[in-house]
Amino acid sequence: MPPEFQAQLAERYVTCVSGEIAISTVPELAEVTQAWVDGLSENCADLSARVIGAVDETEIPADETEIPADETEIPADETEIPADETEIPADETEIPADETEIPADETETPVDDTDTVPDVFITAVGDTPACTVAASSPVGVDAVAIVVSVAGLDGVVFSPALLHRALSGGMPSWADPELQELNPEIQLTDIPMVLRAPTRPQDIASLNDWMNRLDPVGWPGSPSGLVADAAFNAEAVVEELATEGTISVVPASLVTNNSLETVSIQISPELETLYLNVETVISAGTQMVATTSGSVVTAKLDAALPPLPAAGNEFTSLPWQALNQFTITVCAGANEMAGRAFARYALRLDSQGVMTSYGFTEMPEQIRLAGLAAVSQGLPEPTIPPSGAPEEVLEEVPTDESTEMPSEEPLEEETDMASPEPTP
Repeated sequence: MPPEFQAQLAERYVTCVSGEIAISTVPELAEVTQAWVDGLSENCADLSARVIGAVDETEIPADETEIPADETEIPADETEIPADETEIPADETEIPADETEIPADETETPVDDTDTVPDVFITAVGDTPACTVAASSPVGVDAVAIVVSVAGLDGVVFSPALLHRALSGGMPSWADPELQELNPEIQLTDIPMVLRAPTRPQDIASLNDWMNRLDPVGWPGSPSGLVADAAFNAEAVVEELATEGTISVVPASLVTNNSLETVSIQISPELETLYLNVETVISAGTQMVATTSGSVVTAKLDAALPPLPAAGNEFTSLPWQALNQFTITVCAGANEMAGRAFARYALRLDSQGVMTSYGFTEMPEQIRLAGLAAVSQGLPEPTIPPSGAPEEVLEEVPTDESTEMPSEEPLEEETDMASPEPTP
């Protein structure tokens, strides 16, 4: 089968492998991961996957149930009908202990994942999966943003040197003369600048790498005002950013999901100002280079490479090169093939679209294809459904298309197996 034809089939059909897997994911991608699990489960009846690692809180916690054991609607000592005259005997109450609408074994006791060994890890930069790696690949991108909480300053321009001073606590007021000179069209007001110090380590590292390339003298090292803090709670951070005058380094997904204002960068006096947006992040993604070793793919941004236009665009945007990656890792063991099937599903084009819907950036195509090939090693090759498939399948995959790929059908509408991918 020609490689290009095989790649097209891989996008059209979901690969299913029997098995049961547990997936550990970073909090930022909890919803994305669950969406992938749900999508795969709809297509693969014999592949069971669940997300672990986060606290599993039911809608009705054990200590807050609507029908607590000691506060039933018909307490034994407070019933209006004496116990010996009740119309509903004690063993036939309307809410028997063994027939309650909220079974104790399903809601009163949260799922305990403490002893569950993950078969798949989704990690951020700097995290190491606790298993023997069978396969891994970058699975998503998030940029680094600098947020400002001052009305009217969205896109305010900073040079690397000026930003370094601000993030080192050396700019007490937004009415800074140097900042005003860079932004003559904005009338800056004398609002105190509030530096939010806690910053994810990967965000500091990525920003340092980029700014130091732009201006080694103006950005000699990590700004002294930033404190590395791996803990990240999006809701808490947004509350802190409500303080007027705040400047903070945060993930770009937080900006997208909360419509926050950000700074722009003067990358050089000769070039136009660089804004943070989808086009500039995608532009930087085209500078990423994949390295494959067996079933393991890593990716690194090569700033020396010229950026390429985004798909469908004629012109190339300047690249916003402060990027972070998420990595999916499949562990060796009895469930390796099922784990590879999940990783393959996460790297499909439509699955990558889930990343975008949650404010992240999908993997650059050259990295995605390398990762797809790596995690797919050992999995069944995608095949066209047989001509004798059930009638409902044939409605989605007409029999006259069973021998060649149609050129106009979307690549992500069907599955690897005989059953089609459900239509939302």
